[in-house]
Amino acid sequence: MTHALTCLELARALNDASLQAKAHVALALVQTDSYDDLGAAEQFRQADLLSRAVGDDRGVALVAVNASHSEMERGEYGAATLRLHDLLTSPQAHSLTLGTSQELNQSFHINYVVSASEALMADTVPPERVQEIARQVQESAQFLKTLDAQRDLLAAPLLILAVLDALMRFAVWQGRMLDALELADERVLLAERVQSGGLLGRALYERSRVYALMRHWQAAISDLEQATEQFEATEQAPLVVRAREALAEAFANTGRFQEAFEAQREVTRRVERLYRAYYQQRALVGQVAQQAREAEVRASALAEAALRDPLTGIPNRTYAMQQLARLHLASDSASAVAFIDLDNFKSVNDRYGHLIGDAVLTRIAQTLSSNIREQDCLARFGGEEFILLFSGLPMAEAVSACDRLRSLLVHLDWQAVVPGLHTTASFGVAALNHSQPLNHTLQAADDALYAAKAAGRNRVCSSDQLWSPDQQQV
Repeated sequence: MTHALTCLELARALNDASLQAKAHVALALVQTDSYDDLGAAEQFRQADLLSRAVGDDRGVALVAVNASHSEMERGEYGAATLRLHDLLTSPQAHSLTLGTSQELNQSFHINYVVSASEALMADTVPPERVQEIARQVQESAQFLKTLDAQRDLLAAPLLILAVLDALMRFAVWQGRMLDALELADERVLLAERVQSGGLLGRALYERSRVYALMRHWQAAISDLEQATEQFEATEQAPLVVRAREALAEAFANTGRFQEAFEAQREVTRRVERLYRAYYQQRALVGQVAQQAREAEVRASALAEAALRDPLTGIPNRTYAMQQLARLHLASDSASAVAFIDLDNFKSVNDRYGHLIGDAVLTRIAQTLSSNIREQDCLARFGGEEFILLFSGLPMAEAVSACDRLRSLLVHLDWQAVVPGLHTTASFGVAALNHSQPLNHTLQAADDALYAAKAAGRNRVCSSDQLWSPDQQQV
């Protein structure tokens, strides 16, 4: 918990919304493990809001997959299924197939198969969505079968345990109990080889469920007794309770009522201890969180004063120059710098007043910030001028990106601010030359901006090429 809170504090000090979202996800997972469901839900909500605010599609997907895991741990399979299915049909779904999202994509399909199989068996899927979810769970299961057959495709070797678990539940939903048992057997064997008590306990527990459905009660009891030992050895109290509850039911189904009674009584005792531990831990977490919040307020205040523009809320010139220096030293990969100047902005201040001018600057800054990549940086350079750093982007692509931004500004609707107001901007772009001083790059971008102004404004000009609004070279 302390480490997760520290990560959040650092992310906020850096004014990195995407990094903050990841820190909130980490906090949510810690709170899930601490059985603080309400706290975890709030952390996931904050992470989702931050990711959406900055247009981080992968961040939105990351939140959804991890939040579904939290719901699955609580047995809320219907909610997890709907969350994942909504992600699959959302504009953010494409981020699952990005080259950097291999593990996220595999985890998505694992969670989908587990949650949908369980939800369909328990009839907790809304009737009007059963058909589409049943169809998708089969597609996701086929994806996992490919991973099972070609395990070198797995993003992490231990994911095979989760793949086997998902395919086992899918087989149970389809009524293929012998296939389910074969998958459960393999999972137990692999977990034994890993020598992880927690993983082995879960594998034994899930296999006991298959045995119970097949009414092989003695085999189920044997697995549950072993699972309980593993959970106790690894101090996983909730799973101990869950395994003992299943053990009591298995004893009762074989007529061993005294043993069933003893198992259930032990469940009650352990639940009492679990509640006491929970409230003690929650109090401790509250103290740590309060200390972190106080430190965070102090750090944020200092960071805001030093690195943010107080009017627009975006980074200031100091921050931009720090990032530009980092880009210059980082590597020889292509990057670019753009100066952006609002056309005829003085007339806005003269005609409508500085309050309207400030509102225009703020909205334009927000529009530009929300339409650039996570790794890029927009900052206010001074007055009505902004600087935009394109990390790892060649000149031609940076010019295209600037022209897209230019078009967005042209089509902004200012009716609610001042009827008839129209805004345009000119862009000057230069490639970052790692073998030349930074001031050469800045001068080249400034020269390109001047050329764009001289050519009639509302256009993008690179240091070696001038672009008009309709993308024709002039």
